[in-house]
Amino acid sequence: MPTPATSGAPEPPALSEGRHSVRSTIRSLVWTVYIPSFLIAAGQGLLIPVLPGFAKEELAATFAIVGLVLAARYLGTMVFDVPAGILVTRFGLRATMLTGVTLFGIAAVWSGLSTNLTSLLASRILAGVSFALWSISRHSYIAMVVPSDVRGRALSLFGGLSRLATVLGPLAGGYLAEFVGIRVPFYVQAGIAVLTLALVLMTTRNIIETRREGAHPNVFRELGGVVTSHRRDFATAGVAAIMLQFVRAGREFLIPVWGGEIGLGKDQIGAIASASFAIDSMLFPFVGIAMDRWGRRSTGIPAFFILALAMVMIPMTGSFSSLLAVGLVAGFGNGLSSGFVLIMGVDKAPKNNPGPFLGVWRLISDTGGSIGPVAIGGIAQAVSLGIAATATAGVGLVGALLLIFVVRETLVRTPGRQIGGARQKAD
Repeated sequence: MPTPATSGAPEPPALSEGRHSVRSTIRSLVWTVYIPSFLIAAGQGLLIPVLPGFAKEELAATFAIVGLVLAARYLGTMVFDVPAGILVTRFGLRATMLTGVTLFGIAAVWSGLSTNLTSLLASRILAGVSFALWSISRHSYIAMVVPSDVRGRALSLFGGLSRLATVLGPLAGGYLAEFVGIRVPFYVQAGIAVLTLALVLMTTRNIIETRREGAHPNVFRELGGVVTSHRRDFATAGVAAIMLQFVRAGREFLIPVWGGEIGLGKDQIGAIASASFAIDSMLFPFVGIAMDRWGRRSTGIPAFFILALAMVMIPMTGSFSSLLAVGLVAGFGNGLSSGFVLIMGVDKAPKNNPGPFLGVWRLISDTGGSIGPVAIGGIAQAVSLGIAATATAGVGLVGALLLIFVVRETLVRTPGRQIGGARQKAD
């Protein structure tokens, strides 16, 4: 059985009922979760307007190869999602976090130094491995310390801050690539990794751990038990998560590539991406309250519909202003899904040992992020970029229908807890 190892750390603040509970929960996560995650997200955002152009212009990549380059990070994450969950259990949250941040910095330098597509693809896969280690350790910690009926607000803030970071990241990355050098954003990303590593080292000395002591069970048997016990969750909510990640990845592929096709500069593409993520970040407080009050699907369903609308509008644009408008619509849709995949997974994860479940959950959801750019790039190469955008919209519509008719609500209320000034009753 997992046993906590606190290293003398105090327990997180008591999560009592009422508004004070929410504030104390969020305060307890500021330095251990929110700020480091903000920095990592800013570093990732630097490459959103840069990576497609870097692959096309510097390394002569086709649409299909650009899609593969963008998918490589998700592939690396997929490959390591399950091992990351196991490593969290075996070696603890802190060790896994530190390893993830270190590999993030190495991958950034490697990408910036790449002179061929093989090297770039390998570096992006390593970036995906780093993200798996980082995200699973963070999510496992959140699953252990944040109660269900506060989780929507705590995790939507987590997602919202990440999106706020990506308001700054693409803007800075696009400017640096256009006016300083196209490889510079990669090295700035490495510098952010160093800063994050120092912060994590200082703030996680007393972090609550969950390590398995004594003999370790058979890994494959343990994972098999997770899949068997939660097969309905994976087959319903997991498929919805795949579709959401597919459309999200499509957004990151289609808007920058379409912008390049209509003659926009990388600074303009970066500005569109930043504006899109700015809309994202504005919504997270409201989305968190909505998910805790009316359920997770209350924001997930409209998110799918609006993202689908944005994707189908992309081929209708031909200027900076029109593509900016589409980016804002996509940002609104994506903002409504702030933290959705994470919250659904954490809601369903066993509280005593969430790592293996979350590893499988991330493996499933990241499938959408990995196949999305590859499929979209393949369609664009074989038919047209416009048809690829329309197909992405179709995936969004199917995801909305799946949430409406198949996926069960995951919100579990605690008897007597206050939400938004009104005392809730148990379901």
